[in-house]
Amino acid sequence: MLLPSPERTFGFAGRPQPRLVCLDLQREYVVPGRPLYSDGAGRVVETCAAVLEHARAHRWRVIHVQRRQTDGLFERGGYFGAPIEGLRPLISEPVFARSGLSAFCNADFAAEMRDALGEDVFVMGFSLNKACLATVFAAADMGLSVTVLTDATGAGGANEVEARQLRDATERVLSPVARLATSGEVMDQGQALGAGP
Repeated sequence: MLLPSPERTFGFAGRPQPRLVCLDLQREYVVPGRPLYSDGAGRVVETCAAVLEHARAHRWRVIHVQRRQTDGLFERGGYFGAPIEGLRPLISEPVFARSGLSAFCNADFAAEMRDALGEDVFVMGFSLNKACLATVFAAADMGLSVTVLTDATGAGGANEVEARQLRDATERVLSPVARLATSGEVMDQGQALGAGP
């Protein structure tokens, strides 16, 4: 599934745009008592909101990927599969549905990312140790330059201790193929990365 955007690759000044990939910003990860909820989900949502605001203000290309299934936790049209309040896609931002582990299982997303070769790609969202990991490795295979925003990613379904252990292990696996940075580090250099005038 793809909701097209009128803007493709270039910003208003004709320069390449950084890409922000928002993975699985869905309610299932943030509602207490749900199977994939994690104690630190609230902090991740706040950080994602700040990054999203920054990206939009600097005219980055914002791309949303949402997990969709015919039934189960991410059932199409289900309440918990819906976007998190405050992190919903704008009408101008493409939304890709994934049913597999990696966002690249969606052919339209893969085509979108081929257009991003040579540009900065930033990844944030939930399912760090699954969808994020698989997506970043697929991006590396494509030759993309990816930065994972470590404080804007969450590993669902774990308490604080388990989440920290999961995060540490996943970041060790990611570090050879992606840059790991905090949102603050990226936003501090945002003027240089932005595509606006």
